[in-house]
Amino acid sequence: FWASRAIFALASAARAASTVSGRAAGGGRALGPRLHAPLPLAAGALVALPDEQRHYLATVMRVRPGRPFRLFNAADGEFEATVDRLDRKSAEVRVGAQLRPPPESAVGPTLLFGVLKGPRLGMLVEKATELGVHTLQPVVSEYCVARTVSLPRLIAIATEAAEQSGRLSVPRVLEAAPLLDVLRGWEPSVPLCACDERGGGVPLAAAGVGRAAGLLVGPEGGFSPAEFEALAQMGCVVRVSLGPHILRAETAAMSGLVLLGSQAGEAQSAANREGN
Repeated sequence: FWASRAIFALASAARAASTVSGRAAGGGRALGPRLHAPLPLAAGALVALPDEQRHYLATVMRVRPGRPFRLFNAADGEFEATVDRLDRKSAEVRVGAQLRPPPESAVGPTLLFGVLKGPRLGMLVEKATELGVHTLQPVVSEYCVARTVSLPRLIAIATEAAEQSGRLSVPRVLEAAPLLDVLRGWEPSVPLCACDERGGGVPLAAAGVGRAAGLLVGPEGGFSPAEFEALAQMGCVVRVSLGPHILRAETAAMSGLVLLGSQAGEAQSAANREGN
């Protein structure tokens, strides 16, 4: 039942994201691709892009002078834009009309995940970004096969996923840290849902923790006895289950984020009904 609910919620989230992205585009392709710009944006401004954005604009997005595209960030929202000047050393763009205002709230889940090896790590970051994660915290646990990450690469993956998915914010991506250190620094007032592959946890869809909760997903080898003991000592930890099957780490992360998002949507719908 919970697996079916997660699949239904994932499909609904995909449809909603597609609808929002289409509306934000104001006609889709006519406004061109999206570029995250971590600098102040305002209609009518002439903006000099940092070199990293200039390179991406020219070589990846292949935008040429006069061609429309979109600039966005979480502080200012999303805007029409056109290239005024672009060469190998600099890029200036003219900011047009605002297409979307900045989000009212940046609330979202924090995903703690055991470091994965190979392309699965990049896929986890990409899909977590698409599903609205607020913060990505790689953790190194006792049974992790991989123990390091390339932070610039993960930030680049998260940024590109935000550009393609239509969201206005790029999630925070933190340096990998030992799991026990992260647990010691966890804010006690924030629920932390720990996916427990041993069974016996509360179904995540029924945990009632809200969208701002943390979600902890272990590595390929799961958690060690000492790590389970550390989790058991934390009053904010909720042991949760994602269903009867053992999921790969990236699948568990995606399923958990979908279920957290589904809970938040249901809570908001209930609040709206009570207000009416």
